[in-house]
Amino acid sequence: MPHISQKFGQFRYFDTQLGGPDWKDKQVLDFGGNVGNFLKESPMRADHYWCVDVSAEAIETGKREMPAAHWIWYDRYNISFNPNGSKDIRLPELGPQFDIVLAYSVFTHTDVDEMKQLAASLLAMLKPEGRLAFTFIDPHYRSWEDTYPGTNLEWRLERNGLPRGQADFLKVTGKVKGARWFRLAGEADVYLEDEPIPNPERYAGRQYHVFHAPEFMLEQFPGALISEPVHDEMQHCCLLRKETI
Repeated sequence: MPHISQKFGQFRYFDTQLGGPDWKDKQVLDFGGNVGNFLKESPMRADHYWCVDVSAEAIETGKREMPAAHWIWYDRYNISFNPNGSKDIRLPELGPQFDIVLAYSVFTHTDVDEMKQLAASLLAMLKPEGRLAFTFIDPHYRSWEDTYPGTNLEWRLERNGLPRGQADFLKVTGKVKGARWFRLAGEADVYLEDEPIPNPERYAGRQYHVFHAPEFMLEQFPGALISEPVHDEMQHCCLLRKETI
């Protein structure tokens, strides 16, 4: 199934997390940017915007709608969004070095080893003073305390059709209590940290969410700045500079 994102608000989110940079002359790589909804809301020049995504349909859509920008299909395996892609393909050579590299809701769908590998490759594409900003979801965080009583994980489970207090709901929340990171595959299958997934192909094209606690992310990326969600989002932000590699 083609994955064309209907999500907006990425520009406002990253503009706040990065302290309101002057975007007009920035060279920006939107890794996992889908159809470029970031660019649609930003003041930056289209020819300074590069989008890389595993969805061929999204890249073709972005190219049709904003042909002045740069659109690169990355045929890499992703269990949800590109299950027929290659697990070994490297990031393409893009040409320029970037002032800012963004990844919104990318590492929320990839395992930790792949996240670290990709983050290192993205950092290498930055200018000396460049910054990488990517999001992650803390399962234990309560993003909407005024309107929703539960955690981010509980919100996801309810959205997946598991009523609060039901047996499967309680089984999942009990299993992940205190977990530093885990995978939620399908609607309610949980795999803690490096716990192997039997027959992973059965999840191809289905939901696959990866959750990380902030303290775990700081262990993986020493020197990172971790920021809490802004603008009613549920995603934390991890900020890295090139000198951290």
